Amino acid sequence: MEDDMRQMSADELGALCSNLQKACNKQLRSEEAALFGTLAAYYDKQRTNEKVQDYQRLLAAINADLSGGFTEASNAAEKANDRGAKRALLWGEKASKLLKALMVRYEKQGSALLENTNVWVCEICGFIYVGDTPPSLCPICKVPSFKIHPIQKEAI
Repeated sequence: MEDDMRQMSADELGALCSNLQKACNKQLRSEEAALFGTLAAYYDKQRTNEKVQDYQRLLAAINADLSGGFTEASNAAEKANDRGAKRALLWGEKASKLLKALMVRYEKQGSALLENTNVWVCEICGFIYVGDTPPSLCPICKVPSFKIHPIQKEAI
């Protein structure tokens, strides 16, 4: 079991606390959501913001998840009989496959891919969409479009 333990980065802890905050909000547990929100904000301040995003490193991480990470996590969720984790992993795998395809298109087309259009992300599953308006339903997790938010192009 100790081999499974490692220290998480501030980035990972911030994302984890943010996700737990969303889960608490969905369960109408406002006190716990506020506490996780405070933790998320704390870890977000500790993050190391890289000035240059490394395309190859990001693509390698996505490929590692797709080639084994999702399978390993899905097996653990199956063993624990955790239906919620299995559903979230399925969504994550689908979103990662679409992100990889989008990255390959971006590598070929460059910034022309994003000119005169918007980029949207589903806050529930991470689905990324490039187009003028988001789909009425997320094609991965089926939430309505009000859960799909625009990304500022400066962040891309």
